[in-house]
Amino acid sequence: MIRGITQQWRRHWSWWLGLAVFTGIIGWMLHDILQRDTALVRREEVLVMGTNAGFRPFEYRSGDEVVGFDVDLAKEIAASLGKKLKIEDMSFDGLLPALESGQIDMAVAGMSATPERAKNALFSEAYYTAAQRVIVKKSGPIHNRFQLEGRKLGVQLGTTGDTLATKIAGAKVSQFPTAPSVLTELSSGGVDAVILDDAPAKQYIRSFPELVMLPGDLSKEAYAIAVKRGNQPLVDSINATIKAMKQDGRYQKLIDKHFQ
Repeated sequence: MIRGITQQWRRHWSWWLGLAVFTGIIGWMLHDILQRDTALVRREEVLVMGTNAGFRPFEYRSGDEVVGFDVDLAKEIAASLGKKLKIEDMSFDGLLPALESGQIDMAVAGMSATPERAKNALFSEAYYTAAQRVIVKKSGPIHNRFQLEGRKLGVQLGTTGDTLATKIAGAKVSQFPTAPSVLTELSSGGVDAVILDDAPAKQYIRSFPELVMLPGDLSKEAYAIAVKRGNQPLVDSINATIKAMKQDGRYQKLIDKHFQ
């Protein structure tokens, strides 16, 4: 009789133990699913902008905050989508890989929409027309763009200025992570000239009284917002926002705010 009771108890114990294990597994799976769903919802509520915050007035740091024309533009785009803007500050040449990997939703960084870049990203319509300019020392030997051959040239890594410099005969090109670091190198005599976008060049050389921007453009180009290939709906939303901003005056207000 005792043996029968023991066996019955063991059967009940095994049943309850199995039920507890099963319940634990189901609970763990539900918790994991809920966590992933919550993370997905949070991700969908945020628009992630990748940029390189050393390109005044488009993006730069003011204390711990990244500010600038591109940031304000991106905030308008995020608002039109009902999302909050999150900014990821990274190297300029890392922006397109970050798009491909899904780390960011869009690259807004004074980026020119070139055919080469278009192989790896979708681009919005142009939101700003820029020019590549040459910056030199006032007391230096270079007085026009035709004297760049065989010189030491400084550029920001991954920019169109970088590409242009490599096409100049005999040029020895040094790459730097930000526009200010390039101009610092020129000021110290490490390079003979710098090729840089006109808007940041105008703002940054104010801190370098010994530097001057040469007349004439090396090239004209259009800035656009880069998005991961295949995400045409986001490109359409960006284009619609930029168009609306130009029509209702918000775009001009940003120009007046940042380009003085």
